[in-house]
Amino acid sequence: MNFKTTLIILAVFIILGGAYFFFGRPSPDTEQSKTDQQKIREVYTLSQDKIRQISLSFKDEAYQPLTLAKNADGIWQLTTPFTADADPPKINEMLQDLLEKRVKQTLEAEDLAQYGLQPPNIRIELWTEGETPAKTFLIGDRTVNYSVYTKEQSESHIFLIESSALDDFTKSPSDLRDRDVFNFSPAEVTTLRLQVGDQPEIRCKRQADSNPDVTGDAEGWEMIHPVKAKADARVVEDIVSALSSLRVVVFEADGEYDPADYGLNQPKITIALQTVTDDKIQELQIGSDAGTPGRIFVTRSDHRAVYTVNREIYTKLNRTVFDFRDKRVIDFQRTATHQFVIRQGESKIECQKGVDGEWEITAPVVLKADEEAVDDLLFGVDALRAVAFIDDQSKSLRPYGLDSPSIEVSFMAPDTELAVLLVGKMTGDNIYVKAQNAEPVFLVKKTLLDLVGLGIAGLRSKQILDFDGDDAARIALKHGDVNLICQKQGANWRLTHPVQEQAKNRAIRNIIEQVNRLTVEAFLPVSPSITTAGFDMPEIRLAVTLKDRTEHLLEIGKLVDDKHYYGRLQNAPDTVFLLQKETVENLKQTVDDLRATPDAN
Repeated sequence: MNFKTTLIILAVFIILGGAYFFFGRPSPDTEQSKTDQQKIREVYTLSQDKIRQISLSFKDEAYQPLTLAKNADGIWQLTTPFTADADPPKINEMLQDLLEKRVKQTLEAEDLAQYGLQPPNIRIELWTEGETPAKTFLIGDRTVNYSVYTKEQSESHIFLIESSALDDFTKSPSDLRDRDVFNFSPAEVTTLRLQVGDQPEIRCKRQADSNPDVTGDAEGWEMIHPVKAKADARVVEDIVSALSSLRVVVFEADGEYDPADYGLNQPKITIALQTVTDDKIQELQIGSDAGTPGRIFVTRSDHRAVYTVNREIYTKLNRTVFDFRDKRVIDFQRTATHQFVIRQGESKIECQKGVDGEWEITAPVVLKADEEAVDDLLFGVDALRAVAFIDDQSKSLRPYGLDSPSIEVSFMAPDTELAVLLVGKMTGDNIYVKAQNAEPVFLVKKTLLDLVGLGIAGLRSKQILDFDGDDAARIALKHGDVNLICQKQGANWRLTHPVQEQAKNRAIRNIIEQVNRLTVEAFLPVSPSITTAGFDMPEIRLAVTLKDRTEHLLEIGKLVDDKHYYGRLQNAPDTVFLLQKETVENLKQTVDDLRATPDAN
């Protein structure tokens, strides 16, 4: 027989086989049938909420037989091939997929093997009550019209339903297991225990009447071991939230296994928690890294199973006692504070908020305060966090310089206890501090001194003059060889020296506006000498005289650096400040800049 003849015979066999498949076995289109279109739950009087157990078995030996049953609390659990928590939504979805399918056609059939029903591809047993299944459904082969042959075991006829039933019920244990490692509400957690390696065990508990879902914040946790202190509630809540959302990536082992294979004989981390609604402690152990990058092995102590989860949970839990402690140094009501006092050596600065909400320095002199500087101070102290905990119950404050603080800041708010921050010695880049009404001594970054050690120079408003520009009556400006005087006559300005002629109103108003809005870069806490600052031979002298003959005289001295000049006012010669170079250069006007042109006003 030659090769060509062999191919012809093979083609004939394929055609005959296909003909049998499509035409040899009975078809729903050729046999006597009746169309029903009722749903399976209606045909067989099955209520989904009455089903308490499901068993699945498969012709394909690659799939394990499964049994799912509701426990005493009505929660679905996997009981075969091992015991594990099931995923209730997936179970309910699977049941719904079956019970809501419509019976397309019913057929009388004797040879079930022709339809893939003996043995069936899938056998589904449903228990409602009693020791035997209420109904058993057999799922056979697919048909040519997107259906699948189905039979209820006790009946003689078969029927057709959507072919998706094969996919709906071809499940492995992993497909139906609950992938939540924990099952609790974060708001219900009352205690937490964490053991990281050989470090001391950390124990925290939620304070009474504290519920973040109700209060809207994360307050209310305290550490009770290894020290008794307020806990950083955001750290605790972050951990609790991470555990509540922890999901299984891979179910690695069930039943008997060697913990050493997963690094669980000596866990890296053990964490346990308890909720207000459950006396049982839920504990998680973290073992070694899994073979897949970014994954790690874990187990629940009350479950005989090993899971692979994302490794970020290790980072979340790898915390120290320092991490858990509340690092806030002083507790005061920043937004409610209406007065604060800074004592530094023999000096005392008092600041108070007025009824208009504006801050003012009230002692040792009365000055308008710099709102931004005050806000920075209040916010900075409120946000002050420890970089180290030094002593929780110090017998002596002298080693820290806190027996006689270098700076003492008191904050007052209505109906609250006085809050006082004590600032002690510096050590390296840090400084010792404590709250007056609390025991712990902390180390904080020395940048705190930039906030509380500003003095009047740092707290006063940077706007040095504030008058009504329309009240200006005379301007005298001198710089270099320029010496000019302008006088207001009615609504217009006139140059009176070194020439007598009309001035450019817009240019004069611009000078007045610059002076009246003049903002210093910084006040100097220690004034340099007159010659050092250049006030013996000023770069600029600018005098503005008002209608009431009040005179504001600004003196600008030497250039300090490439960006700033020294400056002072005649009525406060000991208060020296820095002005931006650009601002000073803009004041150097000449006669030609100020004289009127024909179209000027």
